[in-house]
Amino acid sequence: MVELSRRAFATMASLLPLTPGIAAADPASRDGWTRLAPLPPNPTAWHPAIPVGTPHWRQLGLAGPLAGVHAGHLIVAGGANFPEPAKTANRRNELGKVYWNDVFVMAPNGSWLPTTFSLPNSLAYSACLSTGRGVLVIGGEGFLGGPSGSALAPVRKFAEVFSLRYNPQRRAIEQEQLPPLPRAMSYGVAGIVDDVVHVAEGADFYALDLARPGDGWRRLPTWPGDPRSVAVGGAHDGRFYLLSGRAQTSTGWQFYRDAYAYSPRQRSWRRIADLPWCVTAGMAFPGEDGLLVLGGDRDLARWNLIQHQTALRDREPKDSPRWHEHNDVITWIHDHHTGFTPEVLHYDAARNSWRAKGHFPGPPPATTPAVLWNGHPVVVSGEIRPGVRTPAVWRLG
Repeated sequence: MVELSRRAFATMASLLPLTPGIAAADPASRDGWTRLAPLPPNPTAWHPAIPVGTPHWRQLGLAGPLAGVHAGHLIVAGGANFPEPAKTANRRNELGKVYWNDVFVMAPNGSWLPTTFSLPNSLAYSACLSTGRGVLVIGGEGFLGGPSGSALAPVRKFAEVFSLRYNPQRRAIEQEQLPPLPRAMSYGVAGIVDDVVHVAEGADFYALDLARPGDGWRRLPTWPGDPRSVAVGGAHDGRFYLLSGRAQTSTGWQFYRDAYAYSPRQRSWRRIADLPWCVTAGMAFPGEDGLLVLGGDRDLARWNLIQHQTALRDREPKDSPRWHEHNDVITWIHDHHTGFTPEVLHYDAARNSWRAKGHFPGPPPATTPAVLWNGHPVVVSGEIRPGVRTPAVWRLG
């Protein structure tokens, strides 16, 4: 399991300035973070409602992209957004949320390679892990056969597991299938301990031994807490960590601050110190003395208000005056959403304690994987408020 380099971890813990960025990066840096070249525009012109190829076409950013590092290259694929001009998440649109299958590759010098790679299916919100075998992609949701939108067909969850590798000699992306999950899932979280992949989502916890993938996935004992989704996960020092998340219960939505560590060697969980706040849909980077957690959502009141208005709207006949009244409230909340959690958290494993350690330099993201590139944290795109993405790519150190 690759962890943060000593320098990168110390930088993120203290947020002191470090070295300038790599080639093709924005020379301006903030608190040790450097903004790399933004994600390129999606090249697949699959529907006339999306202005792919026009002079004003840009990458809007992707929520739930597949992201990781292999052979020294950053691989980014899939993801979801709302690309119709002037038709965002809660405004009338023809396609709904669009899921993509394009693949982008950033070279070690920080420049995007000219590629025409694509996945066989559109896919987002998978659990992703960087390994020597490739970027593992676990589950997710989207559509068979290429890009599509949630207003055109039901979104499908996948149990598929595969690796994406970059072959520098062929300058090509290669895909290798692995045993599928016991069930389809999206928004799972994953980590690797002793060459064994651990995945948690809902009320389920599974493991796959990469040394013996033919044995398939094993069900493991679950954490001593509530089922949850859109949690944060990662591995550090021989343990898998499950942090935060949210769930809809009989009393309404719950945003969790509890956190757990699983020891594969002891086959047991223990509850660790609660987070200062919920970090659902955030990301966790492993380091030498613990975890660094950033992004995610903690505003339960705002989330509950959106869910309440959505439930009221959906009880009314579509396009009726009352339907539009509630829909306008949801749009108003989305338009004035102030973004996700900007503070960076540090978990000290030896002291079993959390501390806030500075702020993320840009709009704080959610629903994007934690990626380490040469031991340095990289944040690729993501959602910065409901329906709004960012094409920015940030690197620490």
